Amino acid sequence: MNDDDNLPQGTRVKSRTATEIISEKQKKSELLSKIDELKIRASTLSKEKTIQLYHSTGQFREELQLFEELDIKLEHGRKLEGQQLSQQLQKLRTLVQKFQNNLMEINPSPAFIERLRESMEEIENAINNFKARQRDSFEDLLKEEKITMNEILAVENKVSSWPKDHKVFSENSSNTGKIITSNEAAVPKEVAIFEKYLVRNGGHRGGWDEYDHNIFLRIRKKHKARQDMFDEALSQIPGKSIEEIQHHERWYNEYATLLANKKSAIDEWKKAKEEEKVEITAKVDIEAKLAVEKERAKQTALAKKLQEDKEARSKSLRSWKMKKDLEKTLEEDRKAKENEEKMKKRQIERRKQAKELQEIEKMKRLNKIKSQVDIQATRDPNRLYKLTSALQHRLDAKEANIPGRHYSMPHRAIPSWRSGVS
Repeated sequence: MNDDDNLPQGTRVKSRTATEIISEKQKKSELLSKIDELKIRASTLSKEKTIQLYHSTGQFREELQLFEELDIKLEHGRKLEGQQLSQQLQKLRTLVQKFQNNLMEINPSPAFIERLRESMEEIENAINNFKARQRDSFEDLLKEEKITMNEILAVENKVSSWPKDHKVFSENSSNTGKIITSNEAAVPKEVAIFEKYLVRNGGHRGGWDEYDHNIFLRIRKKHKARQDMFDEALSQIPGKSIEEIQHHERWYNEYATLLANKKSAIDEWKKAKEEEKVEITAKVDIEAKLAVEKERAKQTALAKKLQEDKEARSKSLRSWKMKKDLEKTLEEDRKAKENEEKMKKRQIERRKQAKELQEIEKMKRLNKIKSQVDIQATRDPNRLYKLTSALQHRLDAKEANIPGRHYSMPHRAIPSWRSGVS
C-alpha cells in the first residue's frame, strides 16, 4: 500500500505524464545553464572591475579610491544579504523536511491530520513571508535600476550629441602654450561665449602676466573713481601705458560680465538638470507605483486563489476524514461479522469434535464389554460324535435298573388340603 493512498485527495500528488516530466527537466536544465552563464559573466566583470579599481596608478587614483570604498561596502552588504538568504532558505528546508518526516509516520487519526495541517500552514506562511520580503527588495532594486538607466541614457544622449571633431585653440603668444578645447554643443551658450572670449583675449588675465594682473585687480578694488585708478596703475605697473591700462579695464569689464553670465547659465543648467532628474524620478515613481499596484493586484488574486485552494484542501481533508471514518466503521463491522462467523464455526467444530469423542468412547466401551463376554472355543470335531451328558446319565441309570424296571411317571403335586378328596 502506497503512502499516497493514505493521503486526502487535495494533498495527494497527482500523476504526471512523461512529457510533463521531460519538459520540467528541460526547463530546470536551461535555468541552471543560464545561472552558470550569469555566474561566469559576473566573475568576469568582477575581475575587470578589480583591475580598474585596485590596479590603477594613473592620475585618477584619488578619485578611484572613493569607488574602492564604495565597492568594499557593497561587497560587505552582498555577503550579509547572502547569509540572511541562506538562513531563511535553511529554515524553509527544515520545515519541509519536518513535513516529510511527518508524512513517513502515516497514522490516519485526527491528531495526525491536525499535525499535517499545522505543518502545511507553517510552511505556507514562511514561504509567503520570504516571497514578500524578496519582492520588496526587488522592487527597490528595480526602482534604483530605472533611475540609474535613465541617468545613463541622458548622459549617453549628451555624449552622442557632441561633435566628432574638437576645435583646438591656443592662447596668445604672450601666454603659455595652453590648449583649450571647446564643445559648444555640450555646454550652455553663455559658457561657450565665455570660453571663446578667453581664447581670443589672452585667457583669464587678458594677456597680462600674473603679477601685473594682480596689481591691477588690487588697485581697481581700492579706487572707485576710474581716473584715480588709472593714475595709480600707471605708476604701480611698470611697462604699461595708459592706453593698455584702459584697454585692460574694458577687457576686464567684459570678462566680469561674461563670467557672471556663465555662472548664471550654469546655475540655470543645474536647475534644469535637477528638474529633469525630479521628472525622471517622478516618472519612475509613477511606473513603480503602477508596478506595485499591478503586483498587489496579482498578489491579491494569488492570495484569493491560495485561500480557495486552502478551503478546497480543507473540504477535501474533511471529506477524506469522513470517508476514512466510514471505512473504519465498515471495517469494524466486517471484522465483527467475521469474528462472529468464526465463533460459530468454532462452536460447530467443537460440537463435532465432542460428538466424535463420544462415539470413540462408546466404541471403546463396547469393545471392552465385548472383549469380556466373548468366548473363545477351540475346534474339536470329535465332540460331534460324543454322547451328551444327559443322554449318558440316562443310559447309565437304565443299565443300573434293568431287573425290576420301575417306571415312574411324572405328575403334579397334590396340595395338602385336597388330600383325601376324590
